[in-house]
Amino acid sequence: MAKWDGKLDLVKQKRKWFVRGAKKYGSLGKLLLWGKRQKPIGYIQFGPITEFETAIIFYRDTAPIPRNGWAITCVTVDTNYRGKGLAKRLIRNVLRDLKRREVRTVDAYPVKKPRSLNQIPCGPVRLWKELSFEPVFKAPIKKKIIRRNNIVMRKKLR
Repeated sequence: MAKWDGKLDLVKQKRKWFVRGAKKYGSLGKLLLWGKRQKPIGYIQFGPITEFETAIIFYRDTAPIPRNGWAITCVTVDTNYRGKGLAKRLIRNVLRDLKRREVRTVDAYPVKKPRSLNQIPCGPVRLWKELSFEPVFKAPIKKKIIRRNNIVMRKKLR
């Protein structure tokens, strides 16, 4: 499980986490680059559930973390490029990659009733349903980082 040491700024901590994770698991994030200039317009973060302290909170007192379960914890596309199916392409790309790594279970944590797409790190439930993710359970807790309307959705990779 990742622990922030409080000594480094958040960017350096994240970089340190990515380097350590990449050595252990392979890539844990992807950028979506657009056009001839390869402008970064999207991003996705994923990894073993046990690497994300925030994700672990969803399972506490509710359900066991899937054995060797992975999660997609963040998907974002620049507002100027939304509505073109780019988030779906990014997710499908990651799912293919995870299947090659022999990952069998992938969870995501969308929000059921979003107030704004800009505040949802994992997108709306509708996006995940369109990608054949199934609802598993609602987040039973209310914390600053997890709202009551979060839901855990899962896809089994075969």
